[in-house]
Amino acid sequence: MKFSADDYNILSYVLKKNLMSYDQAIAWAYAQFTDQGIDPFVEKVSLASDVAEIVELISNTYQVYGEPSKEFLAGETAKAFSENQLSLYAAISRILFDLDLELPEEERQELYIAEDYFGWHDSAESQAIVHAKPLFDKYRPIYEHAVAKFSI
Repeated sequence: MKFSADDYNILSYVLKKNLMSYDQAIAWAYAQFTDQGIDPFVEKVSLASDVAEIVELISNTYQVYGEPSKEFLAGETAKAFSENQLSLYAAISRILFDLDLELPEEERQELYIAEDYFGWHDSAESQAIVHAKPLFDKYRPIYEHAVAKFSI
């Protein structure tokens, strides 16, 4: 499989964030070897001595620095929520206020409605999820598809 600069940008990101260990990166690189050969860049990755060397190799070769798209980061947030690593409020807040996604007006309004339930409604989570879930379902696959290429 041929990987793009965007793919390697994701690899750099997951390595920097410790979502993938050095051993996992090397195992991934070796898994790319086939009877037809190997992409010369992946071969270089397989020979790297540590994560820093892999990240530097990616940066020098593809001029990407582990800064994925905001849609990818929104998907990462949605995934973290779905795995109970983030509260619903934290996930909504991150997408609305930290990522500065250029959401369509309708989607942004749904998140603002969801966020507004917190602080006054007795069952804020159950009300907010109705508004946030469609957006989470939209972005989570972007993240999952990108990291799946690296067996994460």
